[in-house]
Amino acid sequence: MNIIRGNGWSEPVPPVVVLGVGNELLTDEGLGVVAARQLSRCSLPGVEVVEAGTPGLALLPTIAGRHAVLILDAVAVDDATPGDLVVLRGEEVPRAHNMLLAAHQIGVPEAIVTAELAGCRPEKLAVVGMVPACLDVGYGLSQVVWWQLGALVKAARALLREWGVGDA
Repeated sequence: MNIIRGNGWSEPVPPVVVLGVGNELLTDEGLGVVAARQLSRCSLPGVEVVEAGTPGLALLPTIAGRHAVLILDAVAVDDATPGDLVVLRGEEVPRAHNMLLAAHQIGVPEAIVTAELAGCRPEKLAVVGMVPACLDVGYGLSQVVWWQLGALVKAARALLREWGVGDA
């Protein structure tokens, strides 16, 4: 797949995209965006890191035709405590509709299913997430989530290494 930039030049799209999703105005709901920001500071050849926010179905053009998509997000899990890491792979991701949180709850799983129906679903798909401690209106992560954010980024890099991304 190529992106046609405004200057008319066609640039190849990296085969792997990391999407940080969430709403930073709802405290820990924004942890995926903050994690993407940290991950973007790493040298990740062949990877595009996107602070996606809460795009919903607008994610479809970003994920369509990619080899691999990694979503960083706040995730709700029964019997888990705030700060716990959650890794979902492959077919676990679309089925996790009720686990992906808040402002983008409608959209991320639907974008994945829509890509599948359109025949352009990524071959590899995963979510690296964390159980939030607070979803109140406010800017900034809770202390529990902030302390665990490095572990989430480390888990994301480990998954990218499994996918063959060098230096992740």
